[in-house]
This record gives sequence, C-alpha cells and structure tokens, in this order.
Amino acid sequence: MEREEVRQAYGKMRFEALKIVRDKKMKLWFFSYVLSVIITAVVYVTGGTTKVYPNLMYIPIAIMASVYGKWPGVIHAIISGLLMGPFMPLDRELQIGQEAINWVVRLITYAIIAMVIGYFSDFFREEFEEKVRKEKEIADAHMAVVYALAKLAEFRDSDTGGHIERVTGICHLLTSNLRRRGKYTYLIDDDYIEKLTKVSPLHDIGKVGIPDCILLKPGRLTAKEFEVMKTHTTIGAKTLLEVKEKFPENRFLELAINITNFHHERWDGTGYPLGLKGNEIPLSARIMAIVDVYDALRSKRVYKDAYTHEESLKIIKEEEESGKAFDPEIVAAFLEVEDEIREIFLQYENSGARMAEGQ
Repeated sequence: MEREEVRQAYGKMRFEALKIVRDKKMKLWFFSYVLSVIITAVVYVTGGTTKVYPNLMYIPIAIMASVYGKWPGVIHAIISGLLMGPFMPLDRELQIGQEAINWVVRLITYAIIAMVIGYFSDFFREEFEEKVRKEKEIADAHMAVVYALAKLAEFRDSDTGGHIERVTGICHLLTSNLRRRGKYTYLIDDDYIEKLTKVSPLHDIGKVGIPDCILLKPGRLTAKEFEVMKTHTTIGAKTLLEVKEKFPENRFLELAINITNFHHERWDGTGYPLGLKGNEIPLSARIMAIVDVYDALRSKRVYKDAYTHEESLKIIKEEEESGKAFDPEIVAAFLEVEDEIREIFLQYENSGARMAEGQ
C-alpha cells in the first residue's frame, strides 16, 4: 500500500477501537443512572436516610466522574443529591421528613466528591492522551525509517518496483484472514497484524549489502552468485539485531528480524539460511514467504515473464500439496482471499514502470 492508504487502514482500526470504547462508556453512563435509581429505591424501602444506605450513592457518582470527568460527574452528583433530597424521608415509618440543611449538605458533599474524582480523572486522561500522542509520533518516525530503508533496497533493484506496496497490502489481508480461521489466534491479535504489516517492507532490506554485479545482473545467477544473493537474509537480520540489542523488548524489531532472516525458509526444511522445518519457522516468516513468492511469480524479470494470477495460484497449490514450501494452513487462508489479493497486485502492478520512468 501507499503510505496514505496504510495510514487510512490504521486509522480505520483506531476508529473501530474508539467506537468500542464509546459503546462501553455509554453502557457505564446508563449503568450509573440506573444504579442511582436503584439505590434511591433501597433507601426508601429500608426506611429513609437514617440508615447507612445513602452512602451507596457514592458508587455511581464515582463511576460517572472517573469515566466522564468532573462536569458530568457533578451533574450526576446533583441529580443523586436531589433523589436523596426533599422528597426522601428521614424516617419513613415515623413519617419524619429531612430538614433542608441535611439534604443540601449531602448534595454539596456529593458534588465535591464528584469534582475531586473528576478533576484527577481529567488530569490523568490528559496525561495519557499526551503520552499516546508522543508514542504515535515515535511510531510515525519508525514507519518513516522503515519505508526509507525498504525503498533504499527497492531503488537498487528497479525490477521490484511496487513490490513493497503489494507485499504490505497482501500481508495485512492474509494475516487478518488467518486470524479469522482460528488456528493461530493464540499468536495473532490486532497488535500482531499491525506490526507485521508495518515491518513487512523490511524483508529484503539486506539486499542493500549485495554487490550490484549480482543484484542487478541482467540474467540468471550462477550457483556461486546465488549463494551470495542468499546472504541478504542474514545481512538484513544482523543489521536489525544490532538495533534490537538496544531495545530488547521491542516486538516490532522481533518480527522484523524473523521475516528478514527466515522468509526464504521452506516448510520441508530445504530453505535457507538455517534449513528450518515446519513450525520451527516463525509464523511471521511463513506468512511472508507465500506473499513474497506470489509477488515474485506475478512480476516480470529479465530471465522470465510474469505469471498470471491463475498460474501463480496453481504453482502455490502444487508446492503446498507436495508439502515442500508453505504452511498448509496459510495456503488455505491465502486461497480464501485470492480475489482481494489479485486486486491489490493489479493496483500496484505498474509501480515498477512508473519508478523506472522517473529514474
């Protein structure tokens, strides 16, 4: 995807998350007022405000003030104070009403409590929002670096024009569908999908360390040249690993290292650089592997013509049926969304030509 489209995709995810939060807040709003009414009924049924039950009103007041802030909290406190106010008897059995000073002081106390809770709620909410804003700026900076590094590798190999955009879009689509299928839900959540989508452009970053005479060779590589080309996986992984040593808890870098180092491993253990087999290969790399192969099959090279979408799917199916290249579960997820994958590829099919014309 282009940066703007990627940003729109993430924006949609944030919008959905905010909608969930708003729905929960509305439920708490409704719950708070219903609870106040229930407490009012309890106070009346149990004989009036002489009992301890009016103190239960602090619960819905605290909920409202902490969730919505001081002014909604104060409004709720005033309403609660009125419910406990002039029409609520001091002792229902003796038919003794409250003196005005009693319920007025109670109402003011409710309002002060709501004001204090709401003040601190607003303060820490603003602190949290500021922290989120700063973290978003850092995340945006990370993405800028990711695309700069990925484009650096792409610009050295004009045959791969548009590859980054296609891989990013297909990775997001495939990983989302893989989660819906259920097998890997213990690994795949929204955070995993977002981070894998962001780091997918880095899978070939190690190509910046491959000599031009090999990377840009107008023909098939010799066996010796191919061995050099294979080192792009370890070059990229070592580069990112040095960064991760400074940020050891960064999941973003962990995924980046996995897809960079292992996206050429094969399900039967005949891939490189380590010859990992089956589930030994990180899930992120298994996803990246099929996406990378599909895009390579669909793309024209100096030594081959581009395969059609149908021809590419046939090759992928054959590899899966032979148990050689791909995780069968990921192939099944891939085939379920093959129409959308075709659309993503076609959207960026001419990116390489446009880039070449601009050089």
